[in-house]
Amino acid sequence: MVDLDPTVRVLHTKRQELLAELKAVDSAIAALEGARTARVKHKKDERPQAAALVSPGPPIVPTVVTPKRVLADSHKQALLEGRRKARETKDAATGRARERLDASFVPALAPQGGRQPPRLVKK
Repeated sequence: MVDLDPTVRVLHTKRQELLAELKAVDSAIAALEGARTARVKHKKDERPQAAALVSPGPPIVPTVVTPKRVLADSHKQALLEGRRKARETKDAATGRARERLDASFVPALAPQGGRQPPRLVKK
């Protein structure tokens, strides 16, 4: 025959634990309902400051928000210059380097009133 006594004892202890937990939940609900009725009574008295004094919560600590980090224009220009130099170095290493244009370079512009078609267009 199978001995069920240990199983029954385990179930009884588990039941006692759950009953204790249920009792704690019931007391928490009763405390919350009591706080709600206290707030309703204070609202009838038109004293909102007294309701705030009844249940003080934890102290409110302000959160410090750091501002967004933004680069200055000089730093942005330095980053662009560094990227350009790195790209030129990479191109020079692979053999695709081009001659750098200096600041005095101005590209040739077509004349504004030019009525002649471009030279390479077939007629």
